[in-house]
Amino acid sequence: MTIVLSLLIIGILANYSGLIAEKFKLPSLIGMMILGMFIGPSYLNLVPEGTLAISSTIKDIALVTVLFIGGLGISLSQIRQIGRPAVLLSAVPATLEGFTVAFLATKFLGFSFVQGAILGFIIAAVSPAVLIPSMVSLINRRVGQDKAIPQMLLVGASADDTIAITLFTTFLGVYLQGQNGETISFASQLVCIPVAILSSILAAFLLFKISEFCLKRVSNDSLKVIFVFTVALLMRQFEKTTHTEYFNSLLAVMVYGFFIRNYMVDCAQFILDKMNAIWKYGKLYLFSFVGMAINPTLVGEYIYIGILILSISLTVRSIGVLIALIGTNLNLKERLFCVIAYLPKATVQSAKAAVPLQMGVAGGEIMQAIAILSVLITAPIGAIGIRLSSDRLLSVEEELDMDLSCG
Repeated sequence: MTIVLSLLIIGILANYSGLIAEKFKLPSLIGMMILGMFIGPSYLNLVPEGTLAISSTIKDIALVTVLFIGGLGISLSQIRQIGRPAVLLSAVPATLEGFTVAFLATKFLGFSFVQGAILGFIIAAVSPAVLIPSMVSLINRRVGQDKAIPQMLLVGASADDTIAITLFTTFLGVYLQGQNGETISFASQLVCIPVAILSSILAAFLLFKISEFCLKRVSNDSLKVIFVFTVALLMRQFEKTTHTEYFNSLLAVMVYGFFIRNYMVDCAQFILDKMNAIWKYGKLYLFSFVGMAINPTLVGEYIYIGILILSISLTVRSIGVLIALIGTNLNLKERLFCVIAYLPKATVQSAKAAVPLQMGVAGGEIMQAIAILSVLITAPIGAIGIRLSSDRLLSVEEELDMDLSCG
């Protein structure tokens, strides 16, 4: 009862916090994250332990919801249009930023290159919690649809996390095994990246075919929604339970939604409408709990050196985005929007910031401080930047109906 009551109160407070933020022309998620930060363990510590214990599960449900919605918003013609730049966006910016931070850490923090790379690939991941809801909103408002820009960023961001987390895990393993006098094959670890992406797409396709077979035998529309959403949640649970490096559930969930959108058109719009209804409440908890994981007091004495490192690394990341867009038909304004959209960090950094310290990595407390600082700086800048620049930098189409219905 305590958990249920606390979740109800958090939802109400998050809703009003979002509305207050919008009054100041800020994205609602900024208000929700600030609320979470102040009522969470870092400051007022008002959230019951039981609620905090299930926060990871609640965040996962909300994240799966918005990724599924993102997949349902991508058409086959758009994926043909965005294929190459989306692949490059998934690899180039994160890789350049991660290795840039690794180099800077050796100069400014006295880290070894491996220690620096551990920090670099915590920071390098773009935040799906910030970017993906923003892109879904643009798709719904028909912004940037002439060149499928939100869809391109959706696909790129989902695979970006695979690369960043894989390289973080790899360098963490190199460090720990080096401490134990063991050796690790860096090349074999890098194989995990393409394998994880391909296995995720294959798993999404197979689960889609199973779903298609099953849903033909289900007449109730609501049961169809429950079925496909359960499949999406099970993919996320599988990755969380097995801790496998060869499967990215977030990418798989979005691809699963893409297959439903394009090959089960009789149900796609109904499923999308119901998922949007779930997201209306899910976002309140996603951003509130992300805020609770942020502890600004850890930043401390590393704030100035952290800002310097982040300023340089984000500049390099932005160059990486522009490199990934070479050869596309995007104009200068649209390329600038992509740079802005790829700035925010929150989800991976909040989840991984404390891992090096917990694993006994030397300098782990510094890594945690700078990772948290990256969230405090880039999450609001990215979210506000996307909101303020989208209508100015991207074209806006008249709203079109998908003309889909279940039956």
